[in-house]
Amino acid sequence: MAVTSLTVLQGDQPAPEGWIKITKDLNAGAGGAYLYFAYEHNGQYVPITNIYFLLSRDQEPPPNYIKIPVDLNKGAGGEYIYACYTHDPSEGQPIQALDVLISGDANPMVPKPWERYDTDLNKGAGGKYVYLIHLSV
Repeated sequence: MAVTSLTVLQGDQPAPEGWIKITKDLNAGAGGAYLYFAYEHNGQYVPITNIYFLLSRDQEPPPNYIKIPVDLNKGAGGEYIYACYTHDPSEGQPIQALDVLISGDANPMVPKPWERYDTDLNKGAGGKYVYLIHLSV
């Protein structure tokens, strides 16, 4: 199974049918909107191969990346952070699963074989350190 689509849900918004909602608040400890990643396994698209974070409101995604138009620090007063992803096979191996790691440590250990994207999703907002982690082939 592979991750084929990604979105951000707000508040108690349920995940679409067949999707997995990661029930860890992306604004943990920082106030702001309650935001959660959700992803689809084996949907209508080819697998996602990489996720990239944009660090300003005006930053454009790299070529072949799809931007999710929700500021991950919405209402928390931190920096503007947007997630984008690609299905381009030249950008990496298919992502098999996603999770969110919340820690009081700026450089938390990630359980193997998981890998961490190095962008703190609470950057500039205070609160906990929040990282997206992934499991690839």
